[in-house]
Amino acid sequence: MSATATILDAYCIHAATGTDASVNEALGVLAGKVPLSGIGTSLQDFVATVPQAVAAIDAARGDPDNLYLTTSTEGDLDNAIWPGNGSTGSVGSGQTQPLGVTVPVDFSQNLSLWDYDDVSSDDLLGSIRIEESERGEGPIAKLASSSVEGSVYYVTYRVD
Repeated sequence: MSATATILDAYCIHAATGTDASVNEALGVLAGKVPLSGIGTSLQDFVATVPQAVAAIDAARGDPDNLYLTTSTEGDLDNAIWPGNGSTGSVGSGQTQPLGVTVPVDFSQNLSLWDYDDVSSDDLLGSIRIEESERGEGPIAKLASSSVEGSVYYVTYRVD
């Protein structure tokens, strides 16, 4: 008899930054090409300001994630198990999104969190693996994160 996992909620510690890897790479390249004689600072001082610039961009952007869930490792809103009907849930840093969706668990089950983007491919916010052996342990919280997107979530579920 297979188990069933009830996905209770997702708590967003940090929403995706919106500053993708290409922006980060461009800032890194820029640091090596700036004529320091014109700005009156050392290369070390200039490079030290790059993380502050990225943080400022992220803070100004401050968009919530357009969250949806899949049981696959490929982002596709049409295959979302939550919220369904081609829609998403808006979740920002410090917010909890109640989910209340169930999935079968035969040995193990992947659960992936995605940020829907209408102008580019969807962003993987993180994944967790639910194990059938966790049956009866009560509510479990696992970390789902993406170093590329800067997103950090706790997903809470129970396996019955």
